[in-house]
This record gives sequence, structure tokens and C-alpha cells, in this order.
Amino acid sequence: MNSIKVYTISIFSLFVFCANVFATEAEQQFSYDPKEITESLSNINISNNKKERIKELELLAEEFTDKKLYNKAIDIYSEIFKKKHSKKNLFKYYVKVGDLYSLKKNYVLSLDYYERALSINKKSSDVMIRIGRIFLDGNLFELAEEKFLGALKIDKHSVGSKKGIGDVYYKRGIYTKAINYYNKIPKDLYDREIARNISRSFINLNKSDEAAAILEYYLKEHDDSELMFNLAVIYIDKCDYLLAQDWLLKTLKINDGAFKVYVYLAYIYDLESKYKESLKMLNKAYALNSSYGAIDFMRAKAAYKVGMIKEAKTYANEAYNKARTIFVKDQAQKLLEYLNKK
Repeated sequence: MNSIKVYTISIFSLFVFCANVFATEAEQQFSYDPKEITESLSNINISNNKKERIKELELLAEEFTDKKLYNKAIDIYSEIFKKKHSKKNLFKYYVKVGDLYSLKKNYVLSLDYYERALSINKKSSDVMIRIGRIFLDGNLFELAEEKFLGALKIDKHSVGSKKGIGDVYYKRGIYTKAINYYNKIPKDLYDREIARNISRSFINLNKSDEAAAILEYYLKEHDDSELMFNLAVIYIDKCDYLLAQDWLLKTLKINDGAFKVYVYLAYIYDLESKYKESLKMLNKAYALNSSYGAIDFMRAKAAYKVGMIKEAKTYANEAYNKARTIFVKDQAQKLLEYLNKK
């Protein structure tokens, strides 16, 4: 069958367009009985033993924290603060409340409680790291690095400190220094974020072999669909389509609802002239998200290549109607005009 000449288009470009979809997570809400705290406190106050009362208050605060009822947990700690405590326990409570305000994204109060904790124990590397993370999230890089370096000075083996400094350089785009600090962490202690950031840093330094190697290493011990997908994309960029296909298929075993994985597989199958398999992948992507005209355009081209002219016309028409860009709309129109002559 003759190829379509007038509207030859980079499927890869279309597919990248479709792949850049960001999902938002809704904050989970929990219901609670307003009388719960009062009744719980009432029951606790029956006990005359101070240690028992404090312990029960702590457990109640943890229960509310687990339920993401952060305000209620803070209220419980307010009750705890009414009692006298050792410096050790007071330090612990300040950190707990600081964590709660951080979870609420109230970083001013979070920092206030962390600083109170540091006033009791100036050598707490964990608290310094917490403060550093807040500064880092606010792009206050110098302040963040200062805290991470301070924590590292206290504990030269601190993974959190080394990761924090690496993150500072990573966010600043100083990738060589970021990698140097990440590499100070033993590889068996890497988490997914470290592996991802090192890989992305190598990509930005045009070192795709090293980028692939770090993900390969991490994925030997961890099943992570996002990192598997990232590794597949690296191999696509290297034109190693067999390895890319292998990793994309592994990704689907973990997450069979990954829209962009089906699109990338369709791209690879198209390159291999496996048009039926390509169309099958595109149909699965369409079933997951039917809103993209670019996917309909790709389905139209694949359908045409397997001789499904009627379906190709339908898909091209849908692509024209859904197109979000002039480029896709124009290509869909040209394709549709071509197919209508068949």
C-alpha cells in the first residue's frame, strides 16, 4: 500500500505532545465527630497518673495525624504543652508540631517549632534537614544548603544531608555537583528520587549511557513504573527500540493504565512496520483518554496502513474536531481530504 506523502508527520512529535499530561491528586478528606476530642480528653483525665495521661494524649495525637486531621492533632499537642516536660520530651513535641504544620503547608509556623526544637538541641541534624527541605521547596537555595551542610557537619554519614545538598544543585541546574553529592550516598541507600535525579542530571549533561545505567541498577531491586518508563524513553532516544519496547512492556505489567506507555509502544511498532500492533496500542490509549485529537490522527494513519479506510476516515474526522493546535488540525484536514479520495 502506498504511503501517505502529503501529510507525512513525525509520529514521535505527536506522541510527545500526548505524553505530557499531568494528573492532579485530590486531597483526601476525612470526617470526624466533633465530640471525639472532648470525650477522649475527658476519658484521659480520669487517670491521676501524669505519665499515663500524657501517653494517651500522644496516642490520640498520632491517631488524628494518621487520619490527616492535622488541626485536631495540633489541638492535642496544645493540651500536652500545658503540662511540664523534660527538655527531651519538649524537643520531641516541638518537632511533632513542626511536622504537622509542614503537612498543612504552614511553613512559617513549621519553622517556628523547628527552631524551638533547635534551641533545645542545637546538634539535631534531623531538624536541620527538615528546615533545609522547607527552604529548598521555597527555592531559597543558599539557606537550604547552609542547613544541609550544618547537618552534614554534625553527622558526616547523614544520607538526608547529602541528598539535600544534591537536591539543591539539581534544582539549580548544576548537575555535575548534584551528581557528586548524590554519589556520596551508598547506592544501596538510593531512593527513587535520588535515582531519578541522577539519571535526569546525566541526561542534561548528554550522558545517556550513565543515565540508563543508574536506572538499570535501581530497577534491579525495585519495581517502579515511572522509572521504567523513563528508562524506556532513554533507549528510544538512543534508537535502541528493542530495549525500549522491553521496558515499556515491563511498565505495563505494573501499571496497565499508563496512557503514554501505549502511545510510545505504538510509535515503536509503527517503526517496525507492525501496524496492527501499533493500532492496538493506540486504541488502548484512546480507551484511557479519548480527548486528544493527536491520538485520533495517529489512529487514522495506522488504520489506513492496515487497509481500514472507513475507520481511518472516522478517526481523521475526530482528530480534526478535537485538535487542540493548528498543526494537528491542519494535518488532520489534509489526511481527511486524502482519504476521501479513496
